Amino acid sequence: MSTGERTGMERLLPHWHFREVHSLAVPADQETVMSAVYEAVWSEAPLARVLMAVTGADVSAERRIVTDSLSAMGDVIPSGDDEFLFAGIQALDDIPRPTGTTAELVERCTDPGIVKVGMNVRFAGGVLSTETRVLATDERTRRRFRPYWLFIRFASGLTRQSMLRAIRARALRQAAAAG
Repeated sequence: MSTGERTGMERLLPHWHFREVHSLAVPADQETVMSAVYEAVWSEAPLARVLMAVTGADVSAERRIVTDSLSAMGDVIPSGDDEFLFAGIQALDDIPRPTGTTAELVERCTDPGIVKVGMNVRFAGGVLSTETRVLATDERTRRRFRPYWLFIRFASGLTRQSMLRAIRARALRQAAAAG
């Protein structure tokens, strides 16, 4: 951000063990692009839809990608006009969920066996991006999570790129209709 402020993702998970970033340029204004972020549906991202369907996610054609589907994976965190941010936690072992909101747990939980996840979709400086950060609470959990991360990373990247292209296409259609 040009103001020197940190993004929501940087505040949520300033440190991470695993990270994935994808971006593309979108020649449209922030309001149009962020509207497209909130309104894009799975039928507009066929590759992402197929890849997400394999996971058992609800990818009905008119279900919104970010606001309906991705937010189901965690809690939406308020983060300003240029970023959609969510946080999630997952226990790798059969342990009780620590108490607190997901955002609180991502920020403060140090219980072993927990994986903290942050994901955003952001538009700044003409660039639409998505970033995922994962932090394990202990070394054993990090070692156990690594094979999963390596296994899903390629398909996850294809999914994120497909989502970004769908959002850009919607934003460009909206900009053309308005202009």
